[in-house]
Amino acid sequence: MATPTYTTAAIVKARFEDFDTSMSDSKIQDIIIDQESVIDAVMMMKARGTKPAFTFSAAKHGLIRDTATALAAFWVLTAQPTGESGNITSARASLMGDFFWAISRRNLKLLGDTRISSYLKGL
Repeated sequence: MATPTYTTAAIVKARFEDFDTSMSDSKIQDIIIDQESVIDAVMMMKARGTKPAFTFSAAKHGLIRDTATALAAFWVLTAQPTGESGNITSARASLMGDFFWAISRRNLKLLGDTRISSYLKGL
């Protein structure tokens, strides 16, 4: 199994307050890897895998980490919308989903701008 580069299962889980999930870290990592591919496609370059265009650094590339985390959190929430024990309401889950999706859309739009992706590459 490949290892995520831009974020981790622990960081994704930390995005949730009062949300418990039975989803394993390896399943969350699979989701992260899928979302990292989306980010790479939007940027039209990658900072992971073979022949990366640049070396990812969490300290320098917070926008990339934030995007990967928000996208993965959105899909984790979609898979288990009220948590393992149903400890959050559907309304709150919906609000959280809207929040993660809004962050993702904003960040993907920024990463799709070649000026921004070139700047990130140059850091």
